[in-house]
Amino acid sequence: MNTPEPNIRVNVDVTNPGQFFACCGLLELADRLWNGAEGWFDESATLFQTAALIPTDDRDSESLFAALKKCKLSNIMTISQLNRLDELKAKRVKNLSTEEKAEKKSLEGMWREKPLELREPFPLRLDWFLDKHSDGSRFKTWAGRQSVIDIAQNMKQPLEAGDYSDVPVMDWFAHTSGHEVTFKFDADEGAHSSPLDVGFVLDPLGMSSSNRPLLELLAFVGLERFRPLPLSESKSYLYSTWTVPLLPAAASTAASGYTKTPGSRLYEFELLYRTKYLKSFLPAQPITR
Repeated sequence: MNTPEPNIRVNVDVTNPGQFFACCGLLELADRLWNGAEGWFDESATLFQTAALIPTDDRDSESLFAALKKCKLSNIMTISQLNRLDELKAKRVKNLSTEEKAEKKSLEGMWREKPLELREPFPLRLDWFLDKHSDGSRFKTWAGRQSVIDIAQNMKQPLEAGDYSDVPVMDWFAHTSGHEVTFKFDADEGAHSSPLDVGFVLDPLGMSSSNRPLLELLAFVGLERFRPLPLSESKSYLYSTWTVPLLPAAASTAASGYTKTPGSRLYEFELLYRTKYLKSFLPAQPITR
């Protein structure tokens, strides 16, 4: 089989689950934007590549990043619900009736918890964190009182603000930005601490926290289709690289280890329970089976 010429190449540390699932998210978006795209890891598993099924000059990293930067990210609340929430928030609490307080609480819960949508040109519903049927919700890393839409928009904001304007495509997953609230998919220790983790607030001490927003956002997207495989004999999860070009549907089975491909490598990782509800992805270890 002839390997297609990649139109996106990005450096990846596959022992970092966040980077692995960011590759999956990158493939998902490329496939949706270009009406078909394949993705694969190189033989050394240090590079992830995508190729449009129908290659054209405008199907490249610039077009994908521009589309992601400009597309709307929202939850599934209606315009009338959002307007009503803004209306109730604008009122003083003491001026709200009992019914209005209950309505406001309900709408605020919807804002925090409802599924998200990436709009055109990526019509994609993101609700894996609510999926109890296939246990997607076990990979939810934020607490119930945290707002998934606020975290996701916080990760998208640096893209919109131009933080990646001069970042080479190869370094997309390495670029950091100072935000304290993240999904915690990035397993690297330096991008993994928060005031809650370290026990003090960083800014007054002249220190700052860093995270990798594009990595976090793409991993959030990737987990919609791509899921690690739970290992019944432990509290660990498994994922696998693949080295042959695959469309997302086939790649998702390869990523979970269900389908073996030539040159594939298996990795095992655990979740760190920072509190009863807050979790983080820990680094993965290569395994042989």
